[in-house]
Amino acid sequence: MVDYHMHSVLSDGKNTYEEMVQEAIAKGLDEIGFSDHVCLKRVEWAIRIEDIPVMTTQIMDLRLKYKDQIKIRYGIEVDYFPEYERELKNLIESIPVDYVIGSIHFIDDWNFDTDQSLYGKWTNDRLYEKYFRLVQQAAQSGLFDIIGHIDIIKKFRVYPESNQDQLFEDTIKIIKAHNLVVELNTGGMDRPCAEFTPSARLLELCFKHHVPVTLSSDAHRQVQIARHYESAIELLLQIGYTEIIGFNNRVRRIIRIPN
Repeated sequence: MVDYHMHSVLSDGKNTYEEMVQEAIAKGLDEIGFSDHVCLKRVEWAIRIEDIPVMTTQIMDLRLKYKDQIKIRYGIEVDYFPEYERELKNLIESIPVDYVIGSIHFIDDWNFDTDQSLYGKWTNDRLYEKYFRLVQQAAQSGLFDIIGHIDIIKKFRVYPESNQDQLFEDTIKIIKAHNLVVELNTGGMDRPCAEFTPSARLLELCFKHHVPVTLSSDAHRQVQIARHYESAIELLLQIGYTEIIGFNNRVRRIIRIPN
């Protein structure tokens, strides 16, 4: 199996790349991908742009060192800002990545993922609309391979007041139309929402519209690698998925789900 969403000390993780690699080998994973935060806004939880060559060198060195024990992919998790698409494109193209996760952590200048101060400024329905419109724009941008933790807006147990199935389905249709992959991010189980991202309902919509998925833990420390995978695989099979997606040099390949 694979884990395609992992962070190191170069962004907001607690372990080095090598420590994460060794733990992944010990857990029996076949393939991992690092995805440290890359953000055009200056935030303490993202890698500094000037340190990207360090990230590249470390990952490439470890790929060679452990090539007989595990496949190591080079990914990045990039914050999407609609006003900076050109800058994001240039930055992404300068890094020799295997895949790019596009994530939304900001609504305008508000980092809703860490700052709870503006919850309540809008109705939750309006908040969900603002968030998922950004997800849709990210999918339409052509910048990304994977949409990260697609419903992370629920992190602090913030849910819409009314049924938003149409908004969700419209978003999934756009993701399908632009040929992206959605990650089943198991890290949500350890957030206040205590639920995978996407939820089972959103994952069902992905399956309905033939949107492929990959699997990730959003690990920020060794112990979190492949967390809750048994439940995640059970859910994928229950919904009807029999395969997930792997990446190499931004080219997909199919990985059968073990059962």
